[in-house]
Amino acid sequence: MLTRDIPGNPTVSSYDWRGFPVGMRALFGIPGLVMISSFLGFGAFVRSLGLQVDLGWYTTLFIWALPGQVVFLTMLAQGAGLIAIALAVTLTAVRLLPMVMLVLSKSRLEGQPRWPEYLAAHLIAITLWVIADRSLDRVPREQRLPWVMGIGTAMILAMLMTLTAGFYLSEALPPLVAIALVFMTPTFFGLSLVGGASYAFDYLAIGLAAALTPVGMIYFPQVDLLFAGVVGGLAAFLLLHPRRRRRR
Repeated sequence: MLTRDIPGNPTVSSYDWRGFPVGMRALFGIPGLVMISSFLGFGAFVRSLGLQVDLGWYTTLFIWALPGQVVFLTMLAQGAGLIAIALAVTLTAVRLLPMVMLVLSKSRLEGQPRWPEYLAAHLIAITLWVIADRSLDRVPREQRLPWVMGIGTAMILAMLMTLTAGFYLSEALPPLVAIALVFMTPTFFGLSLVGGASYAFDYLAIGLAAALTPVGMIYFPQVDLLFAGVVGGLAAFLLLHPRRRRRR
């Protein structure tokens, strides 16, 4: 393996790309299988909105976080404007920033090209973070970023196949089973939000947003999820955010 000295740092190794196929194999555990199942539901969900399967492919490749994909396609199907859609998807992605920072801080090598980090950052979402949190420390440092890119690539390929299967199976399966597939996506959406909650105001924000969603559907149908998320999250922040309590 090539190494080189950098002033002020110990000898730094190059990335070892043998970690890439190791990362791809890491997909096949419980978190990865749960996500694969959720994308069967996502494919059925895309069809239930009256959209084509290629839109599901595009969101998987370019948004790559199921809550953001659901928000994008739901608002698109409702005829929302592009600025509102972009804002809503951005808000769903903000919560991933700490996960991206944590995984990259454990993976990057000083003095190496930055482009692998940019690609890896795009691939990091909740499921990858969960798997990395359990396994990344056991991976040699030089292999960690290739490992992250390997598991992220495997996830995208698997999800493209499973969402396609879910899209077409929803037409062929009995109605009750097709409905169950559709509901797998919002169920995964909700569980991922609860799983990422850490404080009381997180849970309050989720509860308020869920309660406000029917209001948004009635009065703001084109931006119902954006309305519920922003209003519920802001209310929870003002009521229960721990920093606000400490200032009083």
